Amino acid sequence: MVEEDASGDEADVILIPPEGDVSDGYSGPEDEGEGDPDHLSAPILKSEAELQRRRSSRTETTHQPTARRHQAHHTVTWMKPAPSSGKPTRLFPEASFRQFSGMSPNELVTLFLGEEIFDLTIKESTLYALRNGRQDPQLSREDIAIFIGILVLTSYLTAVNTRFYWQEAADTHNELICQAMTRNRFDTIKRNLHFCSEEDPADRYWKLRPLIKILQVKYMEHFVPQQAISHDEAMIAYFGRHGLKQAIRNKPIRFGFKAWAQNTPDGYLLAFDFYQGRGVAEHTDDNVQLVGKSGATVLDLLEHMKQEFRELPFQFFVDNYFMSIPLVQEMTKRGYDVTGTIRENRIPGTTGLSATKEFRKKERGMHQAVTSRDGNVILVRWQDNAPVTLASTCYGDVPPGKVRRYSRVQKRHVEVDRPHVVGKYNEMMGGTDRMDQNVNHCRIAVKGKKWWWPIFTWLVDTAVHNAWHLYCRAGGTMTYVQFRREYACTILRRWARGSKPMMNRNLAAPGSEAIRFDGMGHIIIKAPSRGTCRNEGCTAKVGTKCVKCAVFLCVNCFAGFHGVAQ
Repeated sequence: MVEEDASGDEADVILIPPEGDVSDGYSGPEDEGEGDPDHLSAPILKSEAELQRRRSSRTETTHQPTARRHQAHHTVTWMKPAPSSGKPTRLFPEASFRQFSGMSPNELVTLFLGEEIFDLTIKESTLYALRNGRQDPQLSREDIAIFIGILVLTSYLTAVNTRFYWQEAADTHNELICQAMTRNRFDTIKRNLHFCSEEDPADRYWKLRPLIKILQVKYMEHFVPQQAISHDEAMIAYFGRHGLKQAIRNKPIRFGFKAWAQNTPDGYLLAFDFYQGRGVAEHTDDNVQLVGKSGATVLDLLEHMKQEFRELPFQFFVDNYFMSIPLVQEMTKRGYDVTGTIRENRIPGTTGLSATKEFRKKERGMHQAVTSRDGNVILVRWQDNAPVTLASTCYGDVPPGKVRRYSRVQKRHVEVDRPHVVGKYNEMMGGTDRMDQNVNHCRIAVKGKKWWWPIFTWLVDTAVHNAWHLYCRAGGTMTYVQFRREYACTILRRWARGSKPMMNRNLAAPGSEAIRFDGMGHIIIKAPSRGTCRNEGCTAKVGTKCVKCAVFLCVNCFAGFHGVAQ
């Protein structure tokens, strides 16, 4: 558009496109650049404008409007289709967890918290202690393993003060912890714990970045591909003062650090990273330009995907914070399907769906559906307690399902119609919340003064949670708490100090099976009394026992009991 001001100079009025596409579903002359500027569409009229003045037509200058970086460049035209079930589900390889079958909790946790992390902790903690004028703590892998084992034990056996575990009082003393490590040794490790010595001003999590990178690789390395992946926020509880602390309503944890997480529907954490706040380049600039800052978190975590998995037809489920039509278009280009709730102001063009205010008046269970002209995106608006809109590239409104809701009018529960896409979204979207539920149900209870301590304990908890997930999918039957007990007891019993027997005579006690076959420190000694040999099939009364297992064994059964072929 060209206007002439009072000075006689010409000026260009440049309309800056609003958020998303601006197509209203009409392909007329305006779309071809020949329309009448006096008859612009409503989205165009509501957009921002920029006045650029020209001195004369002889010195014309080309001006570029300052559009939003993540502005979509493709219009979307919507049409009302017949009821649609979406695209056929693409074939996906069956998930196999055979490689984890028969592995003990200690072996599974070691897949994530192993020698690489132990060596990093020893190196950086030693440098940190010496740099601060302290004595060399002389750490070993066993020290770090026991330290983590004690942290895991506190998640299911909580004390108000960590020092209670080492007290001699009958109500607080913990023999397992006392025999594994002294209180002063535990405090020394905790005081000097460090993971990075090189400060990076561009990374607010630089103190933990080496540890984070190792776990990001480990989580993806042992990820068994499943077609559905949910992308959501995870909160790490923190009540101190820090610039990265966030507050999110309607979350079980309202205050703390925020992490972006991608999980399978049953909770396995395959990719994650942390929100760093404004002014920090936490996203790839190209991804921000494509889909905006919120959607860029989805694309950023995709960079962690193993190369061999990138060609698989994954289905991603996101909520309305991340969902947008540009994100759908970009994920479709990469060969992935996307399903999620979407905000009304992120839907470009005129969809033909009833406005939210009008749709709210409709009967519960009513829904409307439209599809893009190319058939790649289906929009479904459903009236539940409030209107909800979903966009999907693979699921439609049929086959419909039923859901129970309480009717205030009828004073009873009634069956309400539910579109198919809503049911699939509810089924697949809860992976991150399920992980949060498990982690917070049994969370490390040791507190620390350093701001990054809650993040470190969260990383340990998620590693144990991922190990438990692999254990369950491989056919294991232990609950999450039992799994943590088995791991903690195995670690603490394995490196027990002193001559006191560290195994209960009950061979089913946590950690007993792993200790029995670990091949470390098993010695047969003369017992002060006599008892029945505990080897299967032997009923002899003997006066010898294993000093580590603390069970009676005859000389002939000693090797077989510990899994050594005679």
